Amino acid sequence: MLKKFFATLAIAGVAVLALPVAAHATGYVAADLISVSGDPQAGGEVSVEFDDGAFENAERVSVAVSGEGPVTFGVVQAATVGVVRSATRLGALDLIVRLPADATGSYTLTATGLSSQNVGTATITVVAADGAASLPSAGFGVPVLLLYVVAAMLVLGLALVLVRRRSATKQHA
Repeated sequence: MLKKFFATLAIAGVAVLALPVAAHATGYVAADLISVSGDPQAGGEVSVEFDDGAFENAERVSVAVSGEGPVTFGVVQAATVGVVRSATRLGALDLIVRLPADATGSYTLTATGLSSQNVGTATITVVAADGAASLPSAGFGVPVLLLYVVAAMLVLGLALVLVRRRSATKQHA
């Protein structure tokens, strides 16, 4: 019974640790290939960059920006802006988003490769003029405490299995 419990616990721990790997599978642009920089204040310009390899070489990429109000993307201004851009010959894509003068809340930029179907998203959070909030991040993060708890449970389970095996070996000897 105890053996089954620890086996189940070990499988659950591996499953929890494997979740971020699924986000890096084909079809998704890894968070470490996306960077957001610039001035995320109302009226500011924000640069969203997808690094080399995010998309196929020279691929056409559909880009949509949606949020709390209209944004300017190139020469188009709308509440939800959708345009098609070409990635570089290395699969990179650099975009500039101009936030409206009365921008509040957050905006989501979604880029989808038209042939690879790779999807990358970035969130732009508008900060107050005094800079009270930090720059947005793109991607997924697992709480560090959860990682430590899962690792400790796995080590404890392994130690118990080893102790059990040693005691079983001594009994048979």
